[in-house]
Amino acid sequence: MPLTLAFEELLRYTDEERGKWRRFFTDHAACLELPLQNSDRFSTIGRLIDHIFLVERRHLQRLRNEPVADATGLTGNNAAPLFDYGASVRRELEQFVQEADEDVANQIRTFEVRDRLWEMTPRKLLFHILLHETRHWAQIALALRLSGIDPPGDHDLFYSRAIR
Repeated sequence: MPLTLAFEELLRYTDEERGKWRRFFTDHAACLELPLQNSDRFSTIGRLIDHIFLVERRHLQRLRNEPVADATGLTGNNAAPLFDYGASVRRELEQFVQEADEDVANQIRTFEVRDRLWEMTPRKLLFHILLHETRHWAQIALALRLSGIDPPGDHDLFYSRAIR
């Protein structure tokens, strides 16, 4: 019997995680300014969250054959606009997935990322968006722990209600 993980299940899990993090950073705004260990690209936790949401936007634009944004326009140090931006992008992603044709989602396309061409299906890129985010939330949890701060709640898929 093949086991599968539906995109919608992983989407619900990442939405659940975003909710935990939004509540946490709304209550602990100063934590957005905490440094990340050995990070050249993202100097603070807030800048890494900005990156998470920008990457989702950029990949969605690639999937739609639209010009790719350079930045969110946010500073990464204010939870409300940061997570509002992420929620806006997520609604667009959900709409895209609802309207996506399964056959088209499984056809190989070429995407340009970091001045290189990558061949993959839109399905793979959609799953990448969610896994990319999940990996970065783990980095954020570690950065908080290294600063002596407990991250919010249990983050393992085991504890999630998104999948039975």
